[in-house]
Amino acid sequence: MRLIAVAFYQTSWFKAIVYIVIAIVAARVVDYLLARRDRAMAKLLGKTPGRADLTRYRMIRRLTVAAILIVGVAMALFQFPFFQTLSGAILASAAIISGVIGIAARAPLANLVSGVMITFSQPVRLGDYISVDDVYGTVEEIRFTYTFIRTPDDRRVVIPNEAFASQVVNNYSMGSTGSIVSVDFVVPLTSDVDEVRESVLAIADGLATPPQGKSNSVTVQELGADDVILRAHAWAVEPHSRRDLASDLRAAILRRLRADGVLGAAREANGAAG
Repeated sequence: MRLIAVAFYQTSWFKAIVYIVIAIVAARVVDYLLARRDRAMAKLLGKTPGRADLTRYRMIRRLTVAAILIVGVAMALFQFPFFQTLSGAILASAAIISGVIGIAARAPLANLVSGVMITFSQPVRLGDYISVDDVYGTVEEIRFTYTFIRTPDDRRVVIPNEAFASQVVNNYSMGSTGSIVSVDFVVPLTSDVDEVRESVLAIADGLATPPQGKSNSVTVQELGADDVILRAHAWAVEPHSRRDLASDLRAAILRRLRADGVLGAAREANGAAG
């Protein structure tokens, strides 16, 4: 029985299992120590890390843990003669295999590279309010291949990291103390456009106080045969309030146009045209 146990301890399977266990334990320990470092630095500095630091630290932790596990699995596989022989063949035809793997795994590799680039170049950070392809939300998590955002209606949207390199991304939390919310509305061509603009501008100023050096505005966007398209621009100081501000602005403009009889004039104009 003892000979069987000794023989098992000397097998490649036992050595491979030991390497994998060591890698898992080492990865957990390193991840725990890195997490404690983040908390210790926050306690030492007397403040929580910023969005940029938090985004960078999380990716560093994930990359470190992934590297330890990959090394552990590789060392485990190399305990078997078959994989040692296979590795030699792989190295001999590395160019061909790399080309095949690159073509087959183009999307995952592109997402992985983009995830690392996002972490360090940081076009978006954890907690930023962004929009990608008409999807608005707060960045909750940035992983190796996907970024998760939480929309205002509490949906969790998964976006491939490659989208951040190939599409236009609006980051409303970076580079400015506020962001513009625009609302379009239509008035008849016969209405007093200057008076309507003044009324709507007063509404915008009452709902949203612009940052210092900025101002709300109402512009003429398009002239039609029977109507005029106007656009109200109001500054949202907090990016997360953009949706509520747009809704309140639309409702207030509707009430004001009704009270001033502008909507009634529009119906009369449409009736005359018909």
